[in-house]
Amino acid sequence: MAPLDLNHLPLCSIDFPLELTPDEIGSLSGPINTLLKSSYLLGAAFETDAIFNSLFDIAEEIARVDACGHIRRSEVRPNGWEVAILRSPGPPPDPEQALHHIAPGAIACHFGKAVLLDPEREESFREICDAWGSRSLLSCPIRRDRDIVGALVFGKKESHPFTNVQVKLLWVLAMQAQNHLQRNESVSAKSAYSFLEPLTHLYTRPYFNNQLEKEILRSRRSGESFTLLMLDIDGFREYNDRFLNASGDIALQEFAGILGGSVREVDTVAHMGGSGFAVILLESNTDGALALANRIIRRFRRHLLPGADGSRTERLNASIGIASFPADSFDLADLLSKGERALYAARERGEGSAFPYHEIAGNSHLKPGGKDLPVNKIFDAGRSVVDMDKFLEILLFTAMQGLGAGRGSIVVKDPGGDFSLTAAVGFDRYDEHLTAAGRFHPGLVTQWVFSHQLPLVVSRPEDSPVGHPFKKNGYRTESFLSLPLTHLGQPLGVLHLTNRMDHRPFAWEDLKAFGPTASEIAKILAHGIAFRENVQSFSFSILSSLSGALELRFPFLSGHSVRVRDLSVRVGQRMGLGNGDLDALRHAAALHDVGIVGIPGDILAKTGNLREEEMELVRKHPFLGSKMLEGVPGMDAARRTILEHHEHFDGTGYPYGLRGEDISMTARILSVSEVFDSLVSPRPYRDGFLQEEAARMVKAGENSLFDREVCNVFFEELRSSPDDRIC
Repeated sequence: MAPLDLNHLPLCSIDFPLELTPDEIGSLSGPINTLLKSSYLLGAAFETDAIFNSLFDIAEEIARVDACGHIRRSEVRPNGWEVAILRSPGPPPDPEQALHHIAPGAIACHFGKAVLLDPEREESFREICDAWGSRSLLSCPIRRDRDIVGALVFGKKESHPFTNVQVKLLWVLAMQAQNHLQRNESVSAKSAYSFLEPLTHLYTRPYFNNQLEKEILRSRRSGESFTLLMLDIDGFREYNDRFLNASGDIALQEFAGILGGSVREVDTVAHMGGSGFAVILLESNTDGALALANRIIRRFRRHLLPGADGSRTERLNASIGIASFPADSFDLADLLSKGERALYAARERGEGSAFPYHEIAGNSHLKPGGKDLPVNKIFDAGRSVVDMDKFLEILLFTAMQGLGAGRGSIVVKDPGGDFSLTAAVGFDRYDEHLTAAGRFHPGLVTQWVFSHQLPLVVSRPEDSPVGHPFKKNGYRTESFLSLPLTHLGQPLGVLHLTNRMDHRPFAWEDLKAFGPTASEIAKILAHGIAFRENVQSFSFSILSSLSGALELRFPFLSGHSVRVRDLSVRVGQRMGLGNGDLDALRHAAALHDVGIVGIPGDILAKTGNLREEEMELVRKHPFLGSKMLEGVPGMDAARRTILEHHEHFDGTGYPYGLRGEDISMTARILSVSEVFDSLVSPRPYRDGFLQEEAARMVKAGENSLFDREVCNVFFEELRSSPDDRIC
């Protein structure tokens, strides 16, 4: 193939309205929800290859593509382009086909927009499509600032080309690639020292997890094994409490020194938080790792630590769990879990022990209440369940069976700082956990166990060191077991078990036996939380991209969502909203107009009055915006806020004519902020009003359009920021 004559290319750029029709939005719910539930979410990937492979997985799911590739600019290639990653059903390209493979990137760069290469319409594209093993190709440019630095290419073997909806979704994915690649570049540009934990000068937990992910990818390709060590200083909490934090810090620092001096430079050593550490031993097996672990334990056992007067008289032990890749596991999350289980077994052995996972593999070695706790089955099932809350109820029920408990609950600390009841089994009424406002109110036991990160086993109510509702709603607590749920040093929540069915009291032996199951529940909970956060983040990013693209198409909307978001959150803070409500308000305000993508562009840009049928289309955008968030975990409150942000306090708004306190508080706040910003911003049919005039117009709507209480706080916020164009 001769070099492309870019000046005489047939027209192949895609030029259709960006906005989605209502029918298209309806068809999006399935693909978007499917891609959001993918286990390969972009937010978890830090390697460039991992980012693109995640994108390709998503593209295959939502658009049934058969070939994917990343083409990037190259300063060393004579043609200026190279294929960085290729996923194609055909054989890898040979040098003679190089021009065919880079052609989609060069063409997309030339047009500066997405291009569709369809041989059925233009025969000259056939050779290019054949080289990709496809009947048609879609190429979307990737930009860095204003420059095009590459392109994503998607191919289909089917004879019919990509649909408009598929093109729009894939275009959004290309925008995601831009965002994540720029994130990667900024991370890569930082010194490795930015990933060092200040106290121990070892790597941080996030960096370690990233390196572990990288090593698994490399090992899968190379076939080389490696070993994971999970380490903990035995008795560290008691030592730290006896000799104050300064001595505890010294112990951590000196254990870190022993650990770092025992491994090779190529190995990765990290402080995971608290008294926990972890090591990746490259090109190693279980036997070699076990020998090293025992050396570390001996060195630390011989090492003297400072006591009360500063003299070095104290000794501590260490426990080490060992899990090998791929011998023990071929999966990242599973490998971490097995390392933790091996560590727990080492702690149980006592006096400084190292324990390899393969010695406990397949064994349910602890049998409280005469019943096996199916730890392995619990974990395996957890990996395949999407509805985490439902699955946690199943886990809780299984745990209750193991110990013969009559009631159980799992309370989780949300990212915003609030507690929530995630699972409850055996309760006749859930509302005994809730306040009158419908918010979860953690009891003293929950607060104490979470803050102290210590378990409680109470055999008799009168022996409880903290308060407890021993009699409530006709139910009497006879004994209970409560323990913190922690994963990799990160506190997550509290698990409660109450009243044995046989009326025997709980004992400390039950806690000891229950430990492995609790660790599995904590691990699954951690992954569930991370999954939800990633799904939420990814979905928010997708919808923000659609909203941002709309602002590019209609400049009069530029910055509107950001300004409304910032102002709404400030008003919400001033009104004393909780962290959960503030998060819902923040997300809703940023996406409140995303449903406008379903409104024809000629209506949005119209300078004259809208006809009634056109107004009806405009009034649908809250419903469409809410629909686009359907199925996204943690977005229910934001969905409601978006749906209600055009409702009026007197019941004259849309889409449902709600009135007064039937409208959520977050929607009432968003309504005021959104109207104010719309008034001061120019529109195709008018100039923007002055802030003072806009404020008077909002004031006139008190108790009719808007909640008077919200208006009062809103104006307080305006007056407190006279120099800030908050609108």
